[in-house]
Amino acid sequence: MKRKWLNVKATLILVLIVIVAGCGAGNTKESATGGGNGAAPKQQVELSMLSSWSTDTERGRALHAVVEKFNQENEGNIKVKLDINADWPSLQQKVKTMIAAGQTPDLFNYNFNPNDLSRQESGELLDFNPFMNEEWKSRFTEQDLQAMTVDGQLTSIPFEKAGILFYYNKELFAQAGIESFPATWDEFFQVCEQLKSAGITPISLMTSDDAWHTTNLFTYLAASIAGTSVFEPGQSLDTPEVTQAAQYLKQMFEYTTPDALGGNYSVSSNNFLIGNTAMIIDGPWLIGSISEEMIPSIGIAASPTFGDGKVQPGFTVTDAHTPWSAAKQTSPEKEEAVVQFLKFMTSEESSKTFTIDGRILLSMRLELNEEEVSEAGPILGQYIKTNSEAPESIVNIVRILKPAATSKLPSLLEGLILDKFTPEEFAKELEAANL
Repeated sequence: MKRKWLNVKATLILVLIVIVAGCGAGNTKESATGGGNGAAPKQQVELSMLSSWSTDTERGRALHAVVEKFNQENEGNIKVKLDINADWPSLQQKVKTMIAAGQTPDLFNYNFNPNDLSRQESGELLDFNPFMNEEWKSRFTEQDLQAMTVDGQLTSIPFEKAGILFYYNKELFAQAGIESFPATWDEFFQVCEQLKSAGITPISLMTSDDAWHTTNLFTYLAASIAGTSVFEPGQSLDTPEVTQAAQYLKQMFEYTTPDALGGNYSVSSNNFLIGNTAMIIDGPWLIGSISEEMIPSIGIAASPTFGDGKVQPGFTVTDAHTPWSAAKQTSPEKEEAVVQFLKFMTSEESSKTFTIDGRILLSMRLELNEEEVSEAGPILGQYIKTNSEAPESIVNIVRILKPAATSKLPSLLEGLILDKFTPEEFAKELEAANL
């Protein structure tokens, strides 16, 4: 009897074990599927991001830091994987090839040129307009959003747009009895004359390659005369305003170094960096070349205006837009992940990382406190403040010309300076080359 009872007891224990094991299996299944109804587990969304910003650069380290933080905050849901190609021209071509093949990268950045809209016209890019709520929209200027809108679609998110500002040597200004940077172009020419009279060459200019420092000045002059829409695609370059800007530009070569004619970027920038000239118009990349001894002498300023309201005081010329774009997605989850990541990339916090740590001048609105400005350094801090306060901007003409006009520009500039062309002829020739 006792043995029979033990057998029954053992049987009951075995049944209980099976039941408990069954319950455990049910719990395991529910945990794996996210519910007991047999639903499929939620898959992590992976995004590939093409960029040239490698970790041996400040901007690359900043990008990796932002991506890593996003991945940590979205662990298990979204993961962004960086694909780095440090050769920027090669990467640009690779993206074009991928778009043409219908294999558009999930995320990529590029130099925007209104005369090359092949990416936008491919039909392969995601339109961000449906996702651009007021909060996200407030991060950008309306001008930048409009610049990135093609045929009613916002297929690029404004991001990098390096302001091109006026550097000036405060010591050389003081030697010539000049107390502050001029606010108007009339004052600017007076300052140039005052510097020249004191034996100081006023400004660094150049004519070879892309004539960068000279085209910065030319763009500032043309915009000051005609407004920031002066070089918009489809508009003629053969106008009275462009002619007038060319006349002023020719006059400015009376205030530069003899080697400006035929000189390249290295020659022009070096003249400023060793104190041969009192001013130069350039981007933030020049800052790294300024010696420790010279740093206290350098001031940063926005452009003069003619004071007639054609442009707002503090407006800037910029380098080309370098926005971020994304592939059109068939998966709503992937589309949502792309938007979520780009909102994170353009947030106030990420913008500070890119600006202070990455030394990148951005399109996004950014307000830095005194401590953050100080952390950026004495020159970059001035640069960020001046750039962020710009009410409007225009891209340097050399970044929006067609290739034929860009290649002809150095000879046209030299012809203008050497009286081979009148300002009127310069404008006509430039227009003809840009058709």
